[in-house]
Amino acid sequence: MNTARRLVVVLVVPAVMLALFAVNIAAAGGPNGKTTICHSANGRYHQITISNSALPAHLRHGDVALDAYGDCP
Repeated sequence: MNTARRLVVVLVVPAVMLALFAVNIAAAGGPNGKTTICHSANGRYHQITISNSALPAHLRHGDVALDAYGDCP
């Protein structure tokens, strides 16, 4: 595998997947432009509701979306 291809696989593909994931969560936001997510604090997750505009920042520092059942990991 050449260097350019490896770079695409290692950096670009995950970045695109994360961006699509964030857009999907924001689009599914609830009333008043808010979304409930799993916030990571001290190695544990708990649910918080945030503004959709704050979603990308929360995802960057390790918060995650609720699972299919509406629970946190």
